[in-house]
Amino acid sequence: MKHFVKSLKVAVLSFALITSPTFAQGPTKPFVLNQSTLQSQLLSGNLEVLKALYAVHDAKDQVNIARANLLPSLNLGAMLSFSGGGFILSSIDILMPFLLPSNWYNYFSEKNLFEAEKISYNTVQLNLVGSAVSVYFTMVADRQIYAIFQQQYQDLQDIYEMQKKRAAVGLIPVSDVLQTQAQAQMAGVKASQLAELSKQEVATIRKALNLPLETLIQLENSTMVNSPFEFQPMQTTISKANTVSLERQQIKYMVKAATNVKWAKAFAFINSASVGSRGTTGNASFDNMQASGSMNLGFAQVPTYELNERRIKEIQLQDTMLQQENVRIIEATIGSIQEAKSQLDLATQAEIQMAQVYQMRLQNYEQGAATLIEVLQSRSQMADASVAKIKAQLDLNLQRVVLHRTLLSAQFGTIKGCNPSRLPPEEKKVGVIGRLIGKKPAESHTTLDLICRGQ
Repeated sequence: MKHFVKSLKVAVLSFALITSPTFAQGPTKPFVLNQSTLQSQLLSGNLEVLKALYAVHDAKDQVNIARANLLPSLNLGAMLSFSGGGFILSSIDILMPFLLPSNWYNYFSEKNLFEAEKISYNTVQLNLVGSAVSVYFTMVADRQIYAIFQQQYQDLQDIYEMQKKRAAVGLIPVSDVLQTQAQAQMAGVKASQLAELSKQEVATIRKALNLPLETLIQLENSTMVNSPFEFQPMQTTISKANTVSLERQQIKYMVKAATNVKWAKAFAFINSASVGSRGTTGNASFDNMQASGSMNLGFAQVPTYELNERRIKEIQLQDTMLQQENVRIIEATIGSIQEAKSQLDLATQAEIQMAQVYQMRLQNYEQGAATLIEVLQSRSQMADASVAKIKAQLDLNLQRVVLHRTLLSAQFGTIKGCNPSRLPPEEKKVGVIGRLIGKKPAESHTTLDLICRGQ
């Protein structure tokens, strides 16, 4: 028993160092973990967010490349002059890629893909915050359940100490003492299991927030705010979800990009357009320039067009599937919220009543009017009711996280992704679009950092 008590105290101390303000002191300033600090730290320090931002930069570079492919270029042909001992121009060609429809469609395709990638970046932010907030609420619930089992362990320890004295004078059998000791040990095991689980959760949240190992995490309790859509007709909520869905906006840009690719392939038979001059005596000049171009028609044109047409329909089908998924999420989430509220009310009442029953039976047992089994059973039922209450609150919090994420409400409404309003006034003067497809890649990337991360 002494060994078990020592092990339990170690588990209690470890858990307290992680979550309790009392032990969260040292040379390193503790990180106070709540919904607000979690979101700000996650969006600024998470590596998955940074990886998604790199993808936006890559898409922006593709736009720059496609735009550069529209610009004219000069092609000079030269030949060695044996008589003069130098080089003379044999041909002059000014390439006109902007006259090719396929180049314009490729450019518009890359611009639409760039917009889709920016939305993807915002989606990554939202999903990461949703997952991290869910872990946070789970940590809060586990700490509360730990406290319940720890209190149960302490209560049974008090009964155990009382029984040892009564057994020493022969008032109760030794079996009662052993049974109480075993019940206390089981409560201690459960508390230790929660302490172990908490360490795993802290490691998970530390990785997500990119916090150093020496940073102490101080957990604050909170609950997820409710949503007005919990009380509105389900069809209204579904319409709202479909309206604000970032995934649907992304699909629209993907459809536009695929449509541009389709037409780029359709006009691909126009290969070149240029204005040039050839020297008749080996010396070309800018006089008497002539326009020229080339076309290449093949049997692959028609099936290529049809293939791209089907790809567009496949992307549009994803939009229909997404709307169906929104219906499923809203229906399941609203239903779960209603049931979780009912469970929370019932468990709260049960906890109060079982606490009263336990106190009455414990008092009767001390007076010899109740059995040990009745006391232990009522204490276990009291703990079960308390755990059921916490789990109902956790379920309610998690379901509300899903609802707010789907509707982009609560803290999810503050995550704007690549928002041009973040640009300072001096940046806005030249125009947002002009900055996004700016003169230099470095300026473009700097602007993207400003509008996507506020940095």
